[in-house]
Amino acid sequence: MGVTSGVAHFFESIGEMLQGILAAIVATFKFVLGSMVDVFKGFANFVEGTLGFAFHNFFILGTLAAVVLGYKLYTQQQRRGTAGTIKS
Repeated sequence: MGVTSGVAHFFESIGEMLQGILAAIVATFKFVLGSMVDVFKGFANFVEGTLGFAFHNFFILGTLAAVVLGYKLYTQQQRRGTAGTIKS
């Protein structure tokens, strides 16, 4: 009974060892695929943040440029008006 029990435990442990190796291989593939998905998600978040930053700054800088242009046109118009009254 002891020999048959020992042989049964031997084959059982070989099966468990193969099961552990297979589980390690599956876990490695899951890790690699999960890492690739995480990298893609990180890149998508980076692009989203960068585009959002550029979009908001575009409107802020555009508004600032419009204010500066309006001020320059206003001051240019004021200079023409004062120069015309001095020459008259």
